[in-house]
Amino acid sequence: MADLFKVNTNISALNALKTLQDVNRDIVSVQERMSTGKLVNKASDDPATFLTARLFETSISSIISNQVEIERGMDFLETNNARLDQVADIIIEVKDLVNTANSGSISSAEQQAVSREIGLMISAIENILNSGVSAKLFSAAGVTIGQLANVNISGGVVNNAMTSSSLSIQASDLVVTGTTAQFATALNNLDTALSTVLETEEIIGSWVHRLEFELEDLQATEIADKASLSTIIDADLAEEQVALSSLQILQQTSMAGLIQANTAPSAILGLIG
Repeated sequence: MADLFKVNTNISALNALKTLQDVNRDIVSVQERMSTGKLVNKASDDPATFLTARLFETSISSIISNQVEIERGMDFLETNNARLDQVADIIIEVKDLVNTANSGSISSAEQQAVSREIGLMISAIENILNSGVSAKLFSAAGVTIGQLANVNISGGVVNNAMTSSSLSIQASDLVVTGTTAQFATALNNLDTALSTVLETEEIIGSWVHRLEFELEDLQATEIADKASLSTIIDADLAEEQVALSSLQILQQTSMAGLIQANTAPSAILGLIG
């Protein structure tokens, strides 16, 4: 009661002011959580939780980045597979032309025309293999895809670079104007080349299928990590709104208390008068 008559140091007003400052600070914290949707927005809020959250966020970022790398790797393989499919289609067409030249129903001039057409098709194959199909598929270093999964197609898809020479389908390997034995050799070379191309496509398809599993695993891991992160850092906005309503009431009562504490010493004027 004696504090009411002390003017220089108004303890009641100071206590009311401190309470008001504490309430205002809590209101700012609640409003920050509501605006960000996070329980912890800076290290000082909760150092241990902040560190855990940052580690989860770093892990999730790496997982997402790795998913992008794997998807690019799948695109790379599928693009090369499509080009090899073109090569296979051309080989099949060349085989049809060889059979046409060996049918016995066309003239020597027509055989020459077929031979020229085959030469052009072989040039098309060479262009696809040299400028379209990636050399990484055939290099000893292979192809490394992703950061976390570190999927490595080591040793290349096949042992040697695929060329018209290695496939034995150059013009000199596909003679259609000569003997029956030369026709047989040409067909055998085409069959071997087609088998090599199709086997390579099958291997690429197997790698794409594996990468699909890798991608699904990373996606599941990403969801699990995000769920764990949500548990420790996401704010319940309904609870925060309830807390804010309570704090706003306390803010008003604290303000009223401060006003009363500041006006109470004025009662001393009655004694002086």
